[in-house]
Amino acid sequence: MVHREYSKQTPNPGAAVISVPWLSILPLYAAVPGILYLALTFAVIRNRYRLKVSLGDGDDERMNRIIRGHGNFAEYVPMSLLLLAFAEIGGTEALVIHLGGLALLCGRLLHGYALALTPRNLPARRYGMILTLASIVVGIGACLRLSLSLSLGA
Repeated sequence: MVHREYSKQTPNPGAAVISVPWLSILPLYAAVPGILYLALTFAVIRNRYRLKVSLGDGDDERMNRIIRGHGNFAEYVPMSLLLLAFAEIGGTEALVIHLGGLALLCGRLLHGYALALTPRNLPARRYGMILTLASIVVGIGACLRLSLSLSLGA
């Protein structure tokens, strides 16, 4: 995807010219978490109505878990998707993008299930976070590999 060419429009002759493809893999791994995000959002809203609580958790442990499941999702998913998007745009192999995306999906499903739908499911919560962090590590690794290969001219 990266090649060197001289162009009169390029202020730096010999600089890398990057062909930017459309994202073709990542939209799937963004759409499915988007559905999960809506489900978590509706769970928060439904339980706020049930408990008649506008802000906070109303000292209800279940409500607190649902709020934290939603918040935790919102904290981790954007970073993973952003890193994987940069990696895909940069031409990272499809298998790497799929592995990162699958780790994200499985991790968020496990974590959301453990936090929002069960009283205490520590193994699902733990493995959900491990998979979520693995997707971020895959994205970081792919981005660093791209950046270093571009900057070192490899």
